[in-house]
Amino acid sequence: METATVPAITTEDDITEDFPHIKANQCLFLQLPSGNVKQINLKPDTKISLGKFGTFKANALIGQPFGLTYQIINNQGDIKPARNMALEDIEETEADNREIFDTKDAQKLTFEEIEKMKQDISDGTEKESELIQKMIQSHSSFDKKTEFSKAKYVQRKKKKKVFIRALFSKQFTPTRPTLYSVAEYFFERNPEKIGYMRVDTLAQVLNLANIHAEAKYLVVDDTQGLVLSAVAERMGGYGKILGIHDGLNHNYDVLRYHNFSKRTLDSISTLPWTMVDKDEPTSEGYAEKSAEEVEALNERELINYERRKKTVDRIQSARDILYEGGFDALVIASQYSTMSILENLLPYIAGSRPIVIYSAHKEFLVEAFNEMKLSNDYLNVQLTESWLRQYQVLPGRTHPQMTTSGGGGYVLSAIRVLDEPTQVTEDGPEAKK
Repeated sequence: METATVPAITTEDDITEDFPHIKANQCLFLQLPSGNVKQINLKPDTKISLGKFGTFKANALIGQPFGLTYQIINNQGDIKPARNMALEDIEETEADNREIFDTKDAQKLTFEEIEKMKQDISDGTEKESELIQKMIQSHSSFDKKTEFSKAKYVQRKKKKKVFIRALFSKQFTPTRPTLYSVAEYFFERNPEKIGYMRVDTLAQVLNLANIHAEAKYLVVDDTQGLVLSAVAERMGGYGKILGIHDGLNHNYDVLRYHNFSKRTLDSISTLPWTMVDKDEPTSEGYAEKSAEEVEALNERELINYERRKKTVDRIQSARDILYEGGFDALVIASQYSTMSILENLLPYIAGSRPIVIYSAHKEFLVEAFNEMKLSNDYLNVQLTESWLRQYQVLPGRTHPQMTTSGGGGYVLSAIRVLDEPTQVTEDGPEAKK
């Protein structure tokens, strides 16, 4: 019985977790000129391919600060910090676009003239900036535009594929992965992997579960580790987290994107569902050997025995944490029946502690909501829908974005109630008197 592990990028305490510079073997997000984001693992002595944007040496990034834009300067993969290409601050203006009629007649340059200029750019006899300037001068309505509209016009022309040259196509910006950026990355690229959980819904789950350091949490996570990662990041390695998962090995793939320290990873224990049952043996066919029996093993047998023993000890340690009970919250994001999960795990949750369940589908939670409302084991049962609208906020131009996601999922929350006096544990209020 083997268990997958997530390597830490450092063996030091979490005091170094907020590292200011890029380290080897880290997970990074690269912002590309196209606006897309690429995830990489920075392995030393390798080259990182950005497709049409070029290739660079991984070693050239190690030790460099996050957030700077770098430019690939040659075919050997060398890089250097790029010149700051940020737009200048846009001043407030009282001009508006009411008198602008942006038709095909507004541009005085003919199609043939523009195509000839494009060819001149390809031949190197003319620069892109000169072409854009000519188009601006020939645009009859350009002077009537607001400063913001002018900036948008110029940027739109620069983004067109015909204008992207080597200077623009060979730039990238490495950014530090955060819980927000990781959640956004998967929600945009592969939402099924994280159960269609949007970042604002994840924030609500953490808030309702009252996640904080120096606590003990039970997590059932089928979002490939997104929820578990969020709990671990907020706790910072102080406390205990027990993740319940399918199969013998967990599939918390998202966990590795956060570059957690060893301290944080050591605070996480995992346990297969099959090991939740107290009647289930920790390992069938395993028997601990005496010192004499261990000495009699050959090298191959010794390696297999030590690996098996390590796995059994880890599972037994996780079972001890579970059976000890007293968890400060139960967080569920699973494809399985909510009530069957609660039936198995509710006895291990301390009284007056939150229970939070996420699902992408309301129907999945309605049955549990009705049963929990009728039960004496729960208080303040609520089923809520998460909804988010992003706004552009600029002087005189504040408005909601034209597109948004269709939904962010549903959250069922409640407070655990100890209905029987005999259920009150020794660490309750009476024990402290």
